[in-house]
Amino acid sequence: MGHVRPDGEKSGRSTIMLRSLLLFASALLLSVASCGGPTAEDAAPLRAEPSEAEEQLPAEEVGPGTVVPAQAVADATATALPTFTPLPPPIETKTPLPTVTSVATATPTLTATPTATAEPPQPTATATATDSPPLPTPTSTLSPTVTPTSTPIPSTVFVRSHSTYPSGSGLALVGEVVNGGAYEVFGVRVQGDFYSSSGELIAESEAVAVFGKLEVERPGPFLMLVDVDPSAVQSYEISVSYDDFSIVEFRDLEVSAVSVVERDGRTAIVGRLHNRHETALTSVVVAATFFDDSGEVVDVVELSMFGETITPGADLLFEIPLQDLGKAFTNLRVQAQGQLSLF
Repeated sequence: MGHVRPDGEKSGRSTIMLRSLLLFASALLLSVASCGGPTAEDAAPLRAEPSEAEEQLPAEEVGPGTVVPAQAVADATATALPTFTPLPPPIETKTPLPTVTSVATATPTLTATPTATAEPPQPTATATATDSPPLPTPTSTLSPTVTPTSTPIPSTVFVRSHSTYPSGSGLALVGEVVNGGAYEVFGVRVQGDFYSSSGELIAESEAVAVFGKLEVERPGPFLMLVDVDPSAVQSYEISVSYDDFSIVEFRDLEVSAVSVVERDGRTAIVGRLHNRHETALTSVVVAATFFDDSGEVVDVVELSMFGETITPGADLLFEIPLQDLGKAFTNLRVQAQGQLSLF
């Protein structure tokens, strides 16, 4: 009985020391976990298994006086206290991004430099001499202190000048129509009504202008023969009508080399016609209008050349015989026109 007591006291003290070491190890593990070490789930669980010495002793025999070998205590300590070295926190190194510097590259802009191009000179109007005499300028009989008022041209076809003279047993009415409109006209007709001294209509007649087409601002002569006693005519009235179109095409011919000649004791007007068009012309008509010194029409003579055809670029000579004219003339104008040839 005396030997057992001291050994039991030693075994109790060893057990108390082992439990203290276990408690210290647990506290140390908790401290390491709180400092960034492995968590309770990651750490290996501590096994509070009895050491070899404890297994050798029955449970009822282990007491405060039981002695535990030092190697068993060291093994328990090594098993319960693994050493974990916490990884140092990563050091974030900020690498500065390269600074993109925008370099403006100057792009040359092509500027169109206008090149001075010499424009061709405008054609100079050259006066061309023609054998057709110009219209005479009427002589003003007004006083020098009075300013004459110009008469505007009517905006239609009108009779510019006219006169009468006895022709055989009848009366001749001659004159000139002018196209004052904006378009060419065709088949101009002049209507004449003749009255006696008492105002009675004693005769009426109609004449077609010499040329089938009348261009804008172009004059055209006419000749009307009236079957009436010239001495019975006191006054007359004239009017004009025309067509806006025609199924026949007309072309004017150029007239040149006009002159008045004496041949075999008779007087004639001679000259040359030229076809400047690209088509042949036929049914050529030539007319001569005579004017006195005041510019009024005194007579009209025409020549029909229906059997002649003038080809493009060709010339054609003409001769208009003159008989007794109604009045003396100072100037004259010759015109010619043909129809478009269909063959």
